[in-house]
Amino acid sequence: MSTTGASRPTFTTTRFREGYAVGDVDAFLDTVFTAISTGQPVPPIATAVFRPVRMANGYDMDEVDAFLDELEAGLAR
Repeated sequence: MSTTGASRPTFTTTRFREGYAVGDVDAFLDTVFTAISTGQPVPPIATAVFRPVRMANGYDMDEVDAFLDELEAGLAR
């Protein structure tokens, strides 16, 4: 995973091991970053759920989970 400042991260993709559905993660992060940029309430991060995929492109689960943990901690400050 890589990030640049407050921009969206780029997650490692998986194919042959389980990962999170790319569309699910992207849609959730779109909602979160739109809320942050417009001053709207941010959806609950701790309860976000993403479909697992295998044998299809998915995001590395550990990277997504770590980013969401960091994001939630940053928003709590």
